[in-house]
Amino acid sequence: MSVVKTNFEKPQRRQINWFAIIMIILFLLAAFKLGEQAITYRDLSQDRIKAEERLKAAQEENEKLMNEKAQLDDPEYVEKLAREQLGMTKQGEIPYVYSKK
Repeated sequence: MSVVKTNFEKPQRRQINWFAIIMIILFLLAAFKLGEQAITYRDLSQDRIKAEERLKAAQEENEKLMNEKAQLDDPEYVEKLAREQLGMTKQGEIPYVYSKK
């Protein structure tokens, strides 16, 4: 008589590698934070560039106004402005008015 041996082993249960799971979670958190910081850095860089452009425009405007202020001490310049912008004339002059059609 032949004896048949049957080996009933328990199926091996796969163990969870907690270290790998924790490392993956930490990696994802770090990647999320780095991405968030990169976006913030980009936004701040763009804001800085816009602020520098506004500063440059304001400085140019300030320089233009300072030049105009210095010219207002010159009576000839004041006369020129009065003639061009206000249409004023000297006494005895006849203004010439034309219309664009």
